[in-house]
Amino acid sequence: MKTIFTFYCLAILISCTAQQKADLLVYNAKVYTVDSLFTTAEAFAVLDGKIIDVGKTSNILLKFESKVKLDAHGNCIFPGFIDAHSHFIQYGLTLRVADLVGTGSWKEILSKLQAFAAVQKEGWLIGQGWDQNDWTKQNFPDNDELNKLFPGRPVLLRRIDGHAIVVNNKALEIAGVKPGMNIKGGEIEVKNGRLTGIMIDNATRLVYSKIPEPSLVEISSAILNAQQNCFEVGLTTIDECGIDYNQVSLLDNMQKAHQLKMRIYAMLSDRKENYDFLINNGKIKTPLLNVRAFKVYADGALGSRGACLLQPYDDQPGWNGFLLNTAEHMDSVAKIIIDHGFQMCTHAIGDSGN
Repeated sequence: MKTIFTFYCLAILISCTAQQKADLLVYNAKVYTVDSLFTTAEAFAVLDGKIIDVGKTSNILLKFESKVKLDAHGNCIFPGFIDAHSHFIQYGLTLRVADLVGTGSWKEILSKLQAFAAVQKEGWLIGQGWDQNDWTKQNFPDNDELNKLFPGRPVLLRRIDGHAIVVNNKALEIAGVKPGMNIKGGEIEVKNGRLTGIMIDNATRLVYSKIPEPSLVEISSAILNAQQNCFEVGLTTIDECGIDYNQVSLLDNMQKAHQLKMRIYAMLSDRKENYDFLINNGKIKTPLLNVRAFKVYADGALGSRGACLLQPYDDQPGWNGFLLNTAEHMDSVAKIIIDHGFQMCTHAIGDSGN
């Protein structure tokens, strides 16, 4: 009996000393591993920021030792979500402008804009997120009321897809936009000889080019605000669709400084300086950043009537949308991209665009 007792104590001692160290143990959960079989587990162990084992609660608690343990009380736990098409930096910057998403009418937008202008008293008045398809009257707005409410202050309101804007006369004046101007791959809407303020795709650059660029401090702050909001809903990786090389450098620096923890797959915009940057520096691959792709555009979007269709739009007879770039341009950048082993990611919405 004494021999058996000694053996039993020794077994317990060996068992305890054999436990592996972990920084965190999570148990009593429904853990979606998202492996090839979509199996679920009850618990997992974390060490140095990585999950090192998953399994049953009893097995994980027996196998690992940790000062930090979390009882999930049966709640579901998922891997971090990935947004495969986002505009991460732009999203952060839009947190600083009037939020027009979900507005039910043009009248509601004007009301929100007045309230926002009472707080943001200086500079360009910018809003983001309107969608005429959410309104009872589903026509594009015009800038009549904007001109009355804000005669001396430039206003730019971006549609939810980013492919159309409505601006007031002050903004048009600053940008030098006149009736009859033609922009390749864009539209400046004119009715009865006057500008309505609606501008689509490439035409929007005329106004955007006049808006003062945010400072480096403002952009960095916007990125961190975007990260916080993404993390709160479980987004841990984003695909940034179309930025410039200097923005890539900013993201890289913020990640290396341990400020930015978001994993980012970044596509560079279709501009010569961006091709030069990646050709000269090569693909960028760190634990948090992957840069090896370019975002190019065939056409616009359906909601703003910029997607290029083989047949006219049902609600706009005689209008097929338009291509944003020529076939020759697409061929030339495709050759650059393939010759250097990069990836070509093409925005193509309409059947003609595709």
